[in-house]
Amino acid sequence: MKDQIGSFFYFPSINFQKSAGGFGPIRVNNREVIAEPFEKPEEEFDLLIGDWSYFNYKLARRIFRLQVQGGPIDRLHMLINGKMPFNNPFRYPHESFEVEEGKTYRFRISNVGSKLSFNFRIQDQKLVLVETEGSYTQQIVLDSLDVHVGQSYSVLVTADRPVSDYYIAATPSQFTEPPNDDLNGVAVLHYRGSTTKPSGPLPAGPFPSHPTLSSDQARSIRSNMTAGAARSNPQGSFNVTNATISQTFILVGSDAVLASFFHYYAINNVSYTTPTTPLKLADYLADGVGVYRLNEFPVNSTKKVFEQGTFVASGIHKGWLEIVLVNDLNIFDFWHLDGYRFFVVGFGDGEWSPASRDTYNIVDAIVRSTVQVYPKGWTTVYVYMDDPGMWNLLYASFVGIFAAASTPAPSPSPAFT
Repeated sequence: MKDQIGSFFYFPSINFQKSAGGFGPIRVNNREVIAEPFEKPEEEFDLLIGDWSYFNYKLARRIFRLQVQGGPIDRLHMLINGKMPFNNPFRYPHESFEVEEGKTYRFRISNVGSKLSFNFRIQDQKLVLVETEGSYTQQIVLDSLDVHVGQSYSVLVTADRPVSDYYIAATPSQFTEPPNDDLNGVAVLHYRGSTTKPSGPLPAGPFPSHPTLSSDQARSIRSNMTAGAARSNPQGSFNVTNATISQTFILVGSDAVLASFFHYYAINNVSYTTPTTPLKLADYLADGVGVYRLNEFPVNSTKKVFEQGTFVASGIHKGWLEIVLVNDLNIFDFWHLDGYRFFVVGFGDGEWSPASRDTYNIVDAIVRSTVQVYPKGWTTVYVYMDDPGMWNLLYASFVGIFAAASTPAPSPSPAFT
């Protein structure tokens, strides 16, 4: 794969299909001539962790549309690689990872759920963060890591504890509901030769509804500017220090409840409608006429009246696009951009204003494709528009409700929805 390394997972983008289990891990390794910025681990493990509902995805989609601010919370479990928690009352299998004392292992962790962020930790073990979604990070030592919907991380874990079995826990983060053991994902770190099972309470994590701890951690995740990645030159050689912004989109995430009692997520009070004709086919055959509306999406304002439709907005080819993602809800937003990775330059509380740019990190901003927006807050990303085509900007937990965003193209054809 050209110009890409890192930890990812594949998933369908629409109609709750990801909730049906349509996902899997992707590892993209460095070329042999490019060293990773850490010693080669003894082994690597994929952890696909996420909330799972007893409801089939079609029923869950219908229920979701009748709920306000987040959809169904009940009948959820947190699964690790599709398996129930250790010591679950149903006696279903749990996930386990075997390690050898003194060796170091790489855990590639992805949140494949549809609703819940989780806090990941391993009993009595330190986590060394090294990579996220294709970007090597400055290495920081953590007791636990918040992983938001759609995000992927790599951490190194050294088996330096006495030979035993230890809990691996993934518990809801940024969560205000009463504690619920069904929402705790639990696996086992098994030291080779151990005959002792984990027992007692799970390792304590941060307070589950404390956004400041989570946002402080997010700000601490920065790019390793000197590491080689997909190419032999340092990944920091392409950065935003001197970026000249060509366009700014201000996208406000919200929800709307119509007279029909159906619930919709919206961006700038517009909810995207998936057409029966694929956008690129419509573009090729009829320049999109009758299928989508080009450059009618309000990229810097919010419509006074809620609207549904298929919109495509244009970007400037090989220009820098600033996207300000604003969250008016009391719950988390999660945004994912297909076809691109972006520089996460800022997080903030309350209203965004041009003065907020003074707080941006344009020195060593992390590069990724999925980002969280904290309740009643904003997140800003910079995107270099060098990949012509039509690309989805997914919003609202990737449950399949997404909206037009923008499109670069060297030709009249639009590039990104």
